[in-house]
Amino acid sequence: MSGPLVSDLLRPYLVEEVMSSPVYSARPEESLLSAARTMRTHHVSGLPVVDPEGRVVGVLSEKDIVGNLDHQVGIGHARGVLDILLAGYEPKHHDLLQRAVAALLTGVVRDAMSHPAATIEADAPLSEAWHLLRQFSVNRLPVVRADHLSGIITRQDVLGVLESKPSARPRSTPKGKGSKRTPG
Repeated sequence: MSGPLVSDLLRPYLVEEVMSSPVYSARPEESLLSAARTMRTHHVSGLPVVDPEGRVVGVLSEKDIVGNLDHQVGIGHARGVLDILLAGYEPKHHDLLQRAVAALLTGVVRDAMSHPAATIEADAPLSEAWHLLRQFSVNRLPVVRADHLSGIITRQDVLGVLESKPSARPRSTPKGKGSKRTPG
Protein backbone atom coordinates (compact mmCIF):
# COMPACT_ATOMS: atom_id res chain seq x y z
CA MET A 1 0.00 0.00 0.00
CA SER A 2 1.23 3.44 -0.76
CA GLY A 3 1.88 5.96 2.02
CA PRO A 4 -0.94 8.42 1.27
CA LEU A 5 -3.48 5.62 0.92
CA VAL A 6 -2.51 4.15 4.31
CA SER A 7 -2.72 7.59 5.91
CA ASP A 8 -6.18 8.08 4.42
CA LEU A 9 -7.37 4.73 5.80
CA LEU A 10 -6.00 5.48 9.28
CA ARG A 11 -7.11 9.12 9.48
CA PRO A 12 -10.52 8.48 11.11
CA TYR A 13 -8.88 6.78 14.11
CA LEU A 14 -7.14 8.18 17.15
CA VAL A 15 -4.25 6.40 18.87
CA GLU A 16 -6.28 5.99 22.09
CA GLU A 17 -8.91 3.97 20.17
CA VAL A 18 -6.35 1.36 19.15
CA MET A 19 -3.67 1.37 21.89
CA SER A 20 -3.32 -1.26 24.59
CA SER A 21 -3.81 -0.13 28.17
CA PRO A 22 -2.80 -0.74 30.89
CA VAL A 23 0.73 -1.45 29.71
CA TYR A 24 3.55 -3.42 31.30
CA SER A 25 6.65 -1.32 31.93
CA ALA A 26 10.10 -1.41 33.50
CA ARG A 27 12.01 0.94 35.79
CA PRO A 28 15.52 2.19 34.92
CA GLU A 29 17.05 0.59 38.04
CA GLU A 30 15.35 -2.79 37.49
CA SER A 31 17.53 -5.79 36.61
CA LEU A 32 17.61 -6.99 33.03
CA LEU A 33 16.54 -10.41 34.29
CA SER A 34 13.42 -8.96 35.91
CA ALA A 35 12.52 -7.01 32.76
CA ALA A 36 13.14 -10.09 30.57
CA ARG A 37 10.86 -12.15 32.85
CA THR A 38 8.13 -9.50 32.51
CA MET A 39 8.43 -9.70 28.72
CA ARG A 40 8.20 -13.50 28.72
CA THR A 41 5.38 -13.68 31.27
CA HIS A 42 3.22 -11.23 29.33
CA HIS A 43 4.28 -12.29 25.81
CA VAL A 44 5.63 -8.89 24.77
CA SER A 45 8.91 -8.11 23.01
CA GLY A 46 9.50 -4.72 24.57
CA LEU A 47 8.64 -2.49 27.51
CA PRO A 48 8.41 1.26 28.01
CA VAL A 49 10.80 2.37 30.74
CA VAL A 50 9.28 4.86 33.19
CA ASP A 51 10.65 6.99 36.00
CA PRO A 52 8.97 6.99 39.47
CA GLU A 53 6.52 9.70 38.29
CA GLY A 54 5.38 7.60 35.31
CA ARG A 55 7.19 9.59 32.61
CA VAL A 56 8.64 7.58 29.73
CA VAL A 57 12.45 7.72 29.76
CA GLY A 58 13.21 4.94 27.27
CA VAL A 59 12.16 1.62 25.75
CA LEU A 60 13.71 -1.79 26.40
CA SER A 61 13.34 -4.46 23.71
CA GLU A 62 14.59 -8.02 23.38
CA LYS A 63 17.03 -6.65 20.80
CA ASP A 64 18.36 -4.18 23.38
CA ILE A 65 18.90 -6.99 25.90
CA VAL A 66 20.74 -9.18 23.37
CA GLY A 67 22.85 -6.18 22.34
CA ASN A 68 23.76 -5.57 25.97
CA LEU A 69 24.67 -9.24 26.45
CA ASP A 70 26.84 -9.10 23.35
CA HIS A 71 28.64 -6.06 24.74
CA GLN A 72 29.03 -7.60 28.22
CA VAL A 73 29.88 -11.24 27.44
CA GLY A 74 30.36 -11.50 23.69
CA ILE A 75 27.17 -13.41 22.98
CA GLY A 76 27.29 -12.36 19.32
CA HIS A 77 24.22 -11.95 17.18
CA ALA A 78 22.26 -14.81 18.68
CA ARG A 79 18.87 -15.26 17.05
CA GLY A 80 17.62 -17.33 19.94
CA VAL A 81 18.39 -19.74 22.71
CA LEU A 82 19.55 -22.42 20.27
CA ASP A 83 22.35 -20.16 19.01
CA ILE A 84 23.50 -19.57 22.59
CA LEU A 85 23.42 -23.27 23.43
CA LEU A 86 25.34 -24.20 20.29
CA ALA A 87 27.94 -21.51 20.99
CA GLY A 88 28.41 -23.10 24.44
CA TYR A 89 29.81 -26.22 22.78
CA GLU A 90 32.79 -24.30 21.46
CA PRO A 91 35.69 -24.65 23.94
CA LYS A 92 36.40 -20.91 24.02
CA HIS A 93 32.73 -20.20 24.86
CA HIS A 94 32.13 -23.03 27.32
CA ASP A 95 30.96 -20.68 30.09
CA LEU A 96 28.96 -18.39 27.78
CA LEU A 97 25.58 -19.34 29.20
CA GLN A 98 26.71 -18.79 32.81
CA ARG A 99 28.23 -15.41 31.92
CA ALA A 100 25.05 -14.39 30.07
CA VAL A 101 22.89 -15.26 33.08
CA ALA A 102 25.26 -13.35 35.38
CA ALA A 103 25.02 -10.32 33.05
CA LEU A 104 21.21 -10.51 33.19
CA LEU A 105 21.33 -10.60 36.99
CA THR A 106 23.76 -7.70 37.40
CA GLY A 107 22.74 -5.59 34.39
CA VAL A 108 20.16 -2.85 34.77
CA VAL A 109 17.55 -1.60 32.35
CA ARG A 110 19.05 1.91 32.29
CA ASP A 111 22.23 0.58 30.66
CA ALA A 112 20.47 -1.41 27.93
CA MET A 113 17.37 0.65 27.05
CA SER A 114 17.02 2.78 23.94
CA HIS A 115 16.59 6.43 24.85
CA PRO A 116 15.13 8.86 24.43
CA ALA A 117 11.95 7.04 23.50
CA ALA A 118 9.81 8.09 20.59
CA THR A 119 6.35 8.61 22.08
CA ILE A 120 2.96 9.69 20.81
CA GLU A 121 0.06 11.50 22.44
CA ALA A 122 -3.11 9.49 23.06
CA ASP A 123 -5.26 11.96 21.10
CA ALA A 124 -2.99 11.94 18.02
CA PRO A 125 -4.29 10.56 14.72
CA LEU A 126 -3.41 6.91 14.10
CA SER A 127 -1.81 7.96 10.81
CA GLU A 128 0.80 9.90 12.83
CA ALA A 129 1.61 6.76 14.86
CA TRP A 130 2.13 4.81 11.62
CA HIS A 131 4.43 7.54 10.33
CA LEU A 132 6.53 7.52 13.54
CA LEU A 133 6.76 3.72 13.65
CA ARG A 134 8.14 3.75 10.12
CA GLN A 135 10.34 6.85 10.56
CA PHE A 136 12.12 5.46 13.63
CA SER A 137 11.99 1.79 12.49
CA VAL A 138 10.48 0.70 15.80
CA ASN A 139 7.83 -1.87 16.61
CA ARG A 140 6.15 0.01 19.45
CA LEU A 141 5.44 3.54 20.64
CA PRO A 142 4.62 4.39 24.24
CA VAL A 143 1.44 6.45 24.36
CA VAL A 144 1.41 9.42 26.73
CA ARG A 145 -1.07 11.85 28.23
CA ALA A 146 0.42 14.93 29.89
CA ASP A 147 3.89 13.32 29.63
CA HIS A 148 2.83 10.19 31.57
CA LEU A 149 2.56 6.64 30.22
CA SER A 150 -1.01 5.87 29.21
CA GLY A 151 -0.67 2.88 26.87
CA ILE A 152 1.28 1.41 23.99
CA ILE A 153 0.66 1.08 20.28
CA THR A 154 2.46 -1.43 18.07
CA ARG A 155 2.89 -2.01 14.36
CA GLN A 156 0.60 -5.02 14.77
CA ASP A 157 -2.13 -2.79 16.27
CA VAL A 158 -2.02 -0.49 13.24
CA LEU A 159 -1.87 -3.37 10.77
CA GLY A 160 -4.91 -4.87 12.52
CA VAL A 161 -6.87 -1.69 11.75
CA LEU A 162 -5.74 -1.82 8.13
CA GLU A 163 -6.74 -5.49 7.83
CA SER A 164 -10.19 -4.75 9.21
CA LYS A 165 -10.83 -1.99 6.69
CA PRO A 166 -12.83 -2.79 3.56
CA SER A 167 -10.88 -3.02 0.32
CA ALA A 168 -8.97 0.15 -0.47
CA ARG A 169 -10.24 0.03 -4.06
CA PRO A 170 -13.31 2.31 -4.37
CA ARG A 171 -16.49 0.59 -5.43
CA SER A 172 -18.22 2.00 -8.44
CA THR A 173 -21.46 3.48 -7.17
CA PRO A 174 -23.64 5.99 -8.95
CA LYS A 175 -23.11 9.59 -7.82
CA GLY A 176 -25.18 10.44 -4.80
CA LYS A 177 -25.88 6.75 -4.07
CA GLY A 178 -22.83 5.98 -1.90
CA SER A 179 -23.35 5.03 1.72
CA LYS A 180 -21.52 6.72 4.55
CA ARG A 181 -19.43 4.37 6.67
CA THR A 182 -18.30 5.01 10.18
CA PRO A 183 -14.98 3.66 11.42
CA GLY A 184 -15.17 0.55 13.50
